[in-house]
Amino acid sequence: MLSSLVTSLLARRRLAVVILLTLLPWPAVWLGMYHFDSLLWTFALYHGVCLLPAIIWGYPLWRKALRPPSPSQWAWLLGGFVVIVPLALLVYQDIGKSLLDAPGVLSVVTRRGFRAAWLLPLILYFVPVNAVLEELFWRGTVLNELRGTGETLGTVGTVWTALTFAGWHYLVVRLLVRPGWAELTVLGIVGAGIFFDWLYRRTRSIIVPILWHGLVFDLSLLLIFRAVLQG
Repeated sequence: MLSSLVTSLLARRRLAVVILLTLLPWPAVWLGMYHFDSLLWTFALYHGVCLLPAIIWGYPLWRKALRPPSPSQWAWLLGGFVVIVPLALLVYQDIGKSLLDAPGVLSVVTRRGFRAAWLLPLILYFVPVNAVLEELFWRGTVLNELRGTGETLGTVGTVWTALTFAGWHYLVVRLLVRPGWAELTVLGIVGAGIFFDWLYRRTRSIIVPILWHGLVFDLSLLLIFRAVLQG
């Protein structure tokens, strides 16, 4: 009886810790973007303070999911890359001026320390590092702790992970897009989070959503950002 009670209390404490970890990006990103007005501080606080310690703590949760993609999974990834990346650029060319104010975006990022010479280093850093850290945190640690990979899509774990993954992005997106678009953009990020959850559950490999996240979604966004900077 006592052993069962202790186990239950420890499980609840662990659950509370995980839920708090999903909310930590909000103050971290707010400090970086609004208080320090620094992209470097934002990356350092989000990647280094929020994600990395939790990933190390959650290593037992995701280590067995370090499975390389199968040939068919590589083929689907290639197809997604070939279709989605050019499509994202075409969509931006079509509605980009309605969505983004290029001078406003440039003002926001330069005020926070960005320089044009940083674009290539940013891509080389962001595509692999952000994708790895975010997937090991949101899917590998948080999602596994909340529901595991074997449950059906649409469980509380999937919903909470997708919402909290997308929610803090609002602090950044609202600075970059025209009024009225930030909420719609965050809804799109919720959809991306659900897709990454589904990939992880379906493949039981954390590497598959990492590759999709970095090479398809993040790369598309960074190429759009490059187009914005070029006017």
